[in-house]
Amino acid sequence: MSLPVDATEAKQPQLKSLCQQQLAELAATTQGVRVAIVASSDGFPLASLNLEAQDSRRITAMGAALSALSLRIVQELALSGLEGTVIEAAQGLVLCRQIPNSVTPMVLLVVTDEETNYGYAQWAVKHAAKRLSESLNALGDRPASNL
Repeated sequence: MSLPVDATEAKQPQLKSLCQQQLAELAATTQGVRVAIVASSDGFPLASLNLEAQDSRRITAMGAALSALSLRIVQELALSGLEGTVIEAAQGLVLCRQIPNSVTPMVLLVVTDEETNYGYAQWAVKHAAKRLSESLNALGDRPASNL
């Protein structure tokens, strides 16, 4: 269950701080992270790493669209539980994961360079999304006045 809009807005500064902190940790522990973004499921940027402000809205909107399309494909094929989407390109990977939480639906989008270990990148992004989900669920359980 998501929080009412006013409660989510009251938690906005901590929400952004948690997201930014998790992105910094992901980049510090994962070789080759070029860009990392946390966006709302409707494409609004919440936090980003190594992304110019003018690019963030366009990229986050595309990340949210990729996530939504992937979810729809999984549903259409009667597969259960989308975990993530990976795009392989000549110069790196694009990894997209849902961040389930009690605050607001979110997506983690990470772009790596071509030197990044595929398996480790998938594990690191999955682990980052899980940690962020846990932190956000804890944030969602606290009243806004205690923040």
